[in-house]
Amino acid sequence: MLTNTLSKQELTRLEELLASPIFNGNAMSLDKLQGFLCAVISAPDNIAPGRWIHEVVKIGPEHELMGLVQEFMALVMRFYNGVASELGENQPIKFILKSLLVADQQPDYQTWCEGYILGWGLSTEEWLSTGNEPLKKLTFPILLLSGAFKEESERRGKKYLPDEEYAKLQQECADTLPKSVAGIYHYWHFRTKPVPTKRETTKIGRNETCPCGSGLKFKQCCGKERTLH
Repeated sequence: MLTNTLSKQELTRLEELLASPIFNGNAMSLDKLQGFLCAVISAPDNIAPGRWIHEVVKIGPEHELMGLVQEFMALVMRFYNGVASELGENQPIKFILKSLLVADQQPDYQTWCEGYILGWGLSTEEWLSTGNEPLKKLTFPILLLSGAFKEESERRGKKYLPDEEYAKLQQECADTLPKSVAGIYHYWHFRTKPVPTKRETTKIGRNETCPCGSGLKFKQCCGKERTLH
């Protein structure tokens, strides 16, 4: 059960606070924040709130509005915990996506993916280094939907792909995005999971003779529960 997940009303309130004057227009949008936190939580190193919160709001709020700031911090940390629960319990992420155009309700994956890339940029680990080929495949949909590949080609004076082919690839990446986000989380957390320690000695039964040589049963000697005074 995802007890940390914000209600619809709480999500609306968090969105209002992000857009409120207390952050002077420098806070992330809610969709970008969700992508950002997915990356922060998935990273192999622990990115503490003290580091990532400054990326979310950029500048400190006005002192006289600290009541609103406390409300914001409570909501954003619960939002963080909710995203962590979805990823950790292998639940499909309920993507928060805005519309690019109101008329056709085209979802804006670019903003979400830009947030994700910002989040992974806080990690001290090099995600796309040699040897991380599986991770490169998983991050491809995020990078493409962010517009990074297209922008790089245009910067060099070239067209990335014909429009129709690019639109088709965008749709394919959008379809695989949920699996990619989950896959990145499990890729890092599988690699960083501690290896179970193997017992080097045989476990002693409570009714067996204690190995200390007392002649008593283990449960009556070294295996006896101690009472602290």
